Amino acid sequence: MIRQSHCPWYRLLFFLLLVLPATAFALPTLSISSPGSDGVFLLRGDQMDGVAGLDLSIGYDSATLSNPRVTMGNMVQGMMSAANPGNPIRLAIVGTRGLAGSGIIASVAFDRTGNSPGVITLVAGTLIDAGGKKVAMAQPVIVNPSAVVGAADGGTGAAQPGEEARSGTPSGGTALPIAVPRPLPVGGTVTMPGQETATGQADVPAKETPARIDAPLSQEGVPAVKKRLRTKNAQLEGEEAPLDRGETPPPPEQETPAAEASAPRPQVTQPVAVTSVLDRFKAFQGERTPANLIALFRQDAPVPFRQLPPVALADGKATVTLVIGTVTGEATPSFTFSGCTYVAHRRTEAGWEIQARPKRDVVKADITMLYGGLRQQMPLAVAPRASLVSGMTRPVKEADFERFLKDRGTPSRPRFDLNKDGRRDYVDDYIYAVNYLVRTGLQVP
Repeated sequence: MIRQSHCPWYRLLFFLLLVLPATAFALPTLSISSPGSDGVFLLRGDQMDGVAGLDLSIGYDSATLSNPRVTMGNMVQGMMSAANPGNPIRLAIVGTRGLAGSGIIASVAFDRTGNSPGVITLVAGTLIDAGGKKVAMAQPVIVNPSAVVGAADGGTGAAQPGEEARSGTPSGGTALPIAVPRPLPVGGTVTMPGQETATGQADVPAKETPARIDAPLSQEGVPAVKKRLRTKNAQLEGEEAPLDRGETPPPPEQETPAAEASAPRPQVTQPVAVTSVLDRFKAFQGERTPANLIALFRQDAPVPFRQLPPVALADGKATVTLVIGTVTGEATPSFTFSGCTYVAHRRTEAGWEIQARPKRDVVKADITMLYGGLRQQMPLAVAPRASLVSGMTRPVKEADFERFLKDRGTPSRPRFDLNKDGRRDYVDDYIYAVNYLVRTGLQVP
């Protein structure tokens, strides 16, 4: 008779029972932390396989944090997203396919008040799969950084790094875990604007240390109002070199005098509706000639941005730069990207410059600027690369464009179906026009 302790299959079964619960049955987990203790908090998702929609709330202590700016992370790149920067902050993210693995969902950059690195009080939400069914998840984890306590405070700092802070069960939220030692998750931060690099790359925390500014005493011995600390921009590992990062705040002795601070604030630029070139091709009812179609690339009404170059090919390599003249006041804008990915940015005297890379073969891409509760959508003029003449060495001529417009084929057998959708329509005209302008080097009117 064979004893169980020496049976190979018994030992294998025992091993599987120990290992499987920790791997195959892990629930999706949300965690938030500030690796640099700099007012930038990273919302991370682990074991997110199959999750296709997220409805999340992030609460924060308004006495230590203010002015939240949300930037979506690489893990949810390409998904539709919206952020409501109130308290709590609401995030809505949805896609057509489920996520896989772990990564950064979003980064939230705050202005800090006083010496505290800030406190997150709530992380709660709902996850769904591609079929709209609710996905069970583990309790969210909050890792608040340690507080920088002034000598006059006489108190105790917040939870030390590596401990999960518990604030009880917030109203309408999810109970937070009891404080237990836990290594800080490492992650890159992009406070304005940004997207992480390829999925699966290791994230690197911003190399910043908590800044401390003691509130001076007034003549009556009462501490003056605490100063607000602006968070610094951090470059993410793997992103291309930014155009510029000249955003270092001035030293205290060079701060704006009180008389200048009381000056009236600049008028914030109001958003304007901008029709994309592709939509203009769709709505055009006139005679389709090369001159008339090229004229559709011209913006008749003034808009607060311009694209450089004015047209570009979506080959997955070329980049475009938006020169934005929007006045945002004191609000630091955030940007979302659709049909393109973030490359670099810089602040200019007139506003901002954002560099992006259109995704391969897209005909529709845009960048949306969010500032002070306002939303400015900026469509790009991009199209897939297409063959315009038989033989790429021969220069394309206007006669080729005219021949393309006249020879449309039949509904059952369309000619020059450039986007391979089985139809010959305005999209094909748009693709040809973009390629024609790029190939000939003609200036957009």
